[in-house]
Amino acid sequence: MEVSCPNFEYALAAYYLIAPSECSSNLARFDSMRFGLRVGDDGAKGAEEVMNLTRQAGFGREVKRRIILGTYALSSGYYDAYYGSAQRVRTLIKQDFDAAFEKCDVLVSPTAPTTAFKIGEKSNDPLAMYLNDIATIPVNMAGIGGMSLPCGLAEEDNLPVGFQIMSPAMKDDRMYLVGGALEAALLAKWGKPLLDFAPKLAGSK
Repeated sequence: MEVSCPNFEYALAAYYLIAPSECSSNLARFDSMRFGLRVGDDGAKGAEEVMNLTRQAGFGREVKRRIILGTYALSSGYYDAYYGSAQRVRTLIKQDFDAAFEKCDVLVSPTAPTTAFKIGEKSNDPLAMYLNDIATIPVNMAGIGGMSLPCGLAEEDNLPVGFQIMSPAMKDDRMYLVGGALEAALLAKWGKPLLDFAPKLAGSK
């Protein structure tokens, strides 16, 4: 049966406010003075310069992007407008799941809107990378169980397609029972694991 979860459409935007905010807060401890990596400490540089060099070397582009976004969302005057609003959306998403699980034992959906893209292919387009998480983010926002199984190969590129199974919080046994039954049925149908049919990665043996 189909269920309606109207607040899922806001999940992506809410997640990319909450996650960077938590990221910026948690990574603030990596100051090169009391905790973590230290770069450029030759005795001649000040603490601020060493901290700057350390964070340049220790954080990748995506981490830096999230720190900047999160710091902005948590800044004075924007906390309630951005972070607070995103947390309220999170509550609405959880309520959507609660209502859906009153009608069924588990929920299923595609794991992603597309098959896997090449490593680095979307590095310069973070929005495209974020959109690939659109089906799994509601699960993370609500704190419920979720798993993904390969269920077939896409016609256009012969890459695996993911099938997502979701269960209520603390009811992971439902998810595993359904996942195990599906995996056994597909194995019986194909005669061997699906990934054996997928293209080999370049350089793999």
